[in-house]
Amino acid sequence: MAKHNKPLVVFENCILRPQYYSKEIFHSPTTLTLLPTQKWAITGTHKTRFLEAIAGQYTATPAESRSYPFLEKSVWPASVTSLVSFSTDIKPAYLSARYESYREPEDVDLASFLQKSLVREAGGMSPEDRIQVYESVVHWLGLEPLLSQWIVTLSNGQMRRARLARGLLSSPKILLADEPFLGLDPVSTSSMSALLGELAPAPHVILGLRAHERVPDWISHLAVIDESGIIKAGKKDDVTEKLQELRNRRNSIFIDRSYNFNASNLLPLRGPRADSIIDIDNITVAYKGKVVLKDLKWTVRRGERWHLRGNNGTGKSTLLSLITADHPQSWNSKIRLFSEPRKVGRQNYFSINKVIGHASPEIHAIFPATLTAFQTVSTGFTVGSFLPPSSISHVAGDMTTQEQTDRINSLLQYFNVNPDALFSELTLNDQKLALFMRAIVKNPEVLILDEAFSGMNDESIFRCKQFVYEWGGTVIAIGHIEDEIPRCDKYIRLHGGENLAEQGVVN
Repeated sequence: MAKHNKPLVVFENCILRPQYYSKEIFHSPTTLTLLPTQKWAITGTHKTRFLEAIAGQYTATPAESRSYPFLEKSVWPASVTSLVSFSTDIKPAYLSARYESYREPEDVDLASFLQKSLVREAGGMSPEDRIQVYESVVHWLGLEPLLSQWIVTLSNGQMRRARLARGLLSSPKILLADEPFLGLDPVSTSSMSALLGELAPAPHVILGLRAHERVPDWISHLAVIDESGIIKAGKKDDVTEKLQELRNRRNSIFIDRSYNFNASNLLPLRGPRADSIIDIDNITVAYKGKVVLKDLKWTVRRGERWHLRGNNGTGKSTLLSLITADHPQSWNSKIRLFSEPRKVGRQNYFSINKVIGHASPEIHAIFPATLTAFQTVSTGFTVGSFLPPSSISHVAGDMTTQEQTDRINSLLQYFNVNPDALFSELTLNDQKLALFMRAIVKNPEVLILDEAFSGMNDESIFRCKQFVYEWGGTVIAIGHIEDEIPRCDKYIRLHGGENLAEQGVVN
């Protein structure tokens, strides 16, 4: 058989285990052959583990039960596969660094970021080959105009292309892209899909998709994976029925499930205060002459649920940073909190964020991994720190330490998260839950949910949405997938640049 016709990867009654552990990754042995003429997508609850297995992670028993026939025997599979996960992005040096004009020590421009990756990933190449690979990847992904831009200022879609570029710099033969469309708007999703589809066969591309995501047209084969292993695998049309079963099961969770839990009992609404919570009166924000927000006027009243919409790069993060005082222009009398103009000396970062609960990918990326789930939630009673409060927190008002503890434990019990587990040991789903609880625990005046439910399983999403609905407080939510945001009654859509924002009622 010619080399280019040989299978990429073959699993034959393969038992996969983590190194040094005896417990199997999947309950059943794995059998599957991936051919170079096929374009695969992996989905299901345990898709990431299967992608990791393709990438050469985990120990295969017996050793010959996992093979890579298209490779020379002297080539180590892990050296020619690149697994790029998009479920979390690069750790920002500090959240406000996205909006300020100074550099943090960890902050670099895109060119430096990619060149550092090139040295690390392509160490075996000659300098001439490195330059050729770098220039080719940057040009193909359209990154030339962004090379001088700091990585923390890139939009979600731009960051996806940067991560993809980093994965390609080692010239892998197999590129595994896990959740490449997570958090992308429809336009950016289509663009990213087209880029990935054009890559094969140099390298071969295998996608990891969430069950509800649309499968790109260029995908020819699907595998559905759960804790038992492969449920169904084969041509896309032959697997569609099984995939639809997963989607129907997901929809039934959102439609049929209910829980005997009244959020308002645990988090009673605060007493009467100014009806207007946030007022932004004709604000314009520009970076180096480039307008991001133009003449923005927006009022958020008590109890309103706003869906903040807009394609990637239209200014949603900038708007949130104005609200949370992470932006230099936050200190502007045209921004009012509870009808009080925001001015230095009258308000400060701590007094502003004392009444705001916030969950976002940026907070997730920099959150300490060494805290327990209980400690993680407890940091919601602090402002400007990830350290658990050592005594009664000023954020908690007149709550006693015992009352704070009881509230944290009630939340952890409702969401079924082990209070003693370290943040680093929690699944992605439980990490997201812990950060949601952290945002809500102090019963904030305003709850900001920025892609807060992305990465959660369906059951957890439903519980969070129902909790927010019953709580009845003021919410600002960002999310491109309707199922992954709480029910909203109003929307504001940003168009970026010189274009004015659009506002309306959610149908």
